[in-house]
Amino acid sequence: MGIRKKTSLQKAFWKFLVWLLTGLGMAVAVPFCILLLMANLGLVTFANNCEQQTKALVPVLTAAPDIMDIRLPIGTKYLRLDKSYKFISTNMSENEQEQAMTFATTGQMVLGGKTQFILVSRDDEYIILQYYIGSQFIAPWLNEHLPSPEVLMIGVMILNCLIVCIFLTAHFAKKLRKELLPLFKATKEIEKQNLEFEIEHSEITEFEDVLLSFDNMRNSLKDSLEQQWRAEQAQREQIASLAHDLKTPLTVIQGNIDLLEETTLDEEQKIYTSYAMNSSEQMKQYIKILIDISKASAGYQLQKEEINFPAFWKHILSQTDIICKDKHIQLVQTQRNIPQTINGDIMLLERAVMNLISNASDSAPENTPLYIEAGSTNGYLEISVTDCGCGFSDEALKHAQERFYMGEQSRSSKLHFGMGLYIVSTIVKQHNGQIILRNSEKTKGAQVIIKIPL
Repeated sequence: MGIRKKTSLQKAFWKFLVWLLTGLGMAVAVPFCILLLMANLGLVTFANNCEQQTKALVPVLTAAPDIMDIRLPIGTKYLRLDKSYKFISTNMSENEQEQAMTFATTGQMVLGGKTQFILVSRDDEYIILQYYIGSQFIAPWLNEHLPSPEVLMIGVMILNCLIVCIFLTAHFAKKLRKELLPLFKATKEIEKQNLEFEIEHSEITEFEDVLLSFDNMRNSLKDSLEQQWRAEQAQREQIASLAHDLKTPLTVIQGNIDLLEETTLDEEQKIYTSYAMNSSEQMKQYIKILIDISKASAGYQLQKEEINFPAFWKHILSQTDIICKDKHIQLVQTQRNIPQTINGDIMLLERAVMNLISNASDSAPENTPLYIEAGSTNGYLEISVTDCGCGFSDEALKHAQERFYMGEQSRSSKLHFGMGLYIVSTIVKQHNGQIILRNSEKTKGAQVIIKIPL
């Protein structure tokens, strides 16, 4: 990649300010130059043109025997009065006539107005001339239907300034966003816990420094996580190895206990032998849980195949029926539009579903229904298990899928160890599915839904 020219954020803002002032200057200068050009071409008059022509007309009106033949300049109006200030003729409006009469009798004019007056005294009459201060269009139609050239010029200047400000601000913001984009991408990748990405660069020095800091942080975090992952991996392997190694002496112990039971024992020896056998079975469960923890943490090795779902579901229901009868629970199962085949690991999927059913049967009171439903919706296989127990707590809805989470301390005595839903969640996610936890509106108990893409 070629070397990109770097600039500081301060220089970028100074550059924006220079462009803004230049643009505003052009926005004001261009309309002014256009108005000046139109005046030179004779399309509009200069601002003082009407005043100069009207004042030059005063001697002519004073000496002319017949003023009706005199042509007035554009924008100039008149009011004729006799020597007693009585009306003779005019081309002014009523309001303009009032102002002209006030000027003729008192000499006062409206300050700040666009029009001014001149009094011309003849032998037998007075003529009050009203002239316009400012430029005008030469064409009378334009003067009637459009604002004055100065007003149009100011309006165009304001519009140009707004356009320049909006355009340059949008352009500068777009450029800044482009330079900030590598920062956004870096934070998004780190947020997604992806550290295998290439840090992009920015032309702004301050942004580039931040990106370099991000890169250093990413590398440090990556090294730290890799070390942690290797340590956890070694720990999982040690746990798995230890669990497998424990199985051998445990098998020997159980074998010897079986041999002892075949010998002649008194009542006290039988009790001790029974204690030893129960403890060995408990150890066997602990070893199984240790192996489950190591497998779930590392991820199961999927053996995917085409599964005949009706046969699979029939097998699930037969096992569920046995559990329900043993725990005095009523099985209520529903099927709707079930698929003929699904792709997945049949052993792991069976384990996930049976884990849910086992958890639900533990939570369900005796002589209450356990609802199990299977069907397909929007390209997903959905399996729902609902009990009539006390349901999930708010905390359980948030954390029940986490490893070692136990909502009730009493469950530890049943050897749950908070792994049931974690194992289910791990299996379902490895099948690109999702697990939904909620409380059923119908039964008020817990409802767990597995969704797996077909």
